[in-house]
Amino acid sequence: MICLLNLPRSVLILRNLRHESCLKTIVSTVGYSDIAHVQSPVSKDVNDRIATLCSRYSPSRTTYQLRFNEFIKLKARLKTIRYCAILGGYVFGCWVFASNGPLFFPWMISDSPITFMGMEGADPMFVGTALTLVSGITFATVFTLGYRSVVLSIMGSETKTGYYQREKDFQRRLNFYRCTDSVEVGFSDDYYGDKIKDLTDYRYWVRVQQIKHENSRRAKEKDQSESNS
Repeated sequence: MICLLNLPRSVLILRNLRHESCLKTIVSTVGYSDIAHVQSPVSKDVNDRIATLCSRYSPSRTTYQLRFNEFIKLKARLKTIRYCAILGGYVFGCWVFASNGPLFFPWMISDSPITFMGMEGADPMFVGTALTLVSGITFATVFTLGYRSVVLSIMGSETKTGYYQREKDFQRRLNFYRCTDSVEVGFSDDYYGDKIKDLTDYRYWVRVQQIKHENSRRAKEKDQSESNS
């Protein structure tokens, strides 16, 4: 089997299907939806053969609307929007309460101490400032919880559906390959795959986890052999 993988576009050229081991390795990491046949149009028999092998070896047998690289880029964009939503929600919440708070709580602009929630002699300015901060945090939390659904809805139902499908599959793959042995997990490890920016990073992350699993297995076998002896 002669394979050529164009990493930026996740394109795989398949010229021969006599060796399934190579396809098994690639599909289990990439998935069938990221494989495109860029040669001259292949026959239906060859295409069915590719689909059969992919469905046999891929952890996920679903064809997704978003390619992996498109999903990663959209995920990074949503992460940036999340930071903007947190900051914008906090500023907006503080502004809303600071502007309308005195209308509902006239004691906020009073010079004399007040009784607030059973506390006598409370400074109204201090209480008003605390409530303003609480309002900002509340709005920031609401914006953070709802920003992704709103942004994806604006992008269209097809993009929204494709993103959620990809995200579910991506998290499942991370959970499948992730090494959870406390001995092998370090503070500098990319435990949740946040540093994955493309397919190359994903394959590297998978390889690192496989090495950790292998090291953990060897360590356990060594400890077991020493205990038996």
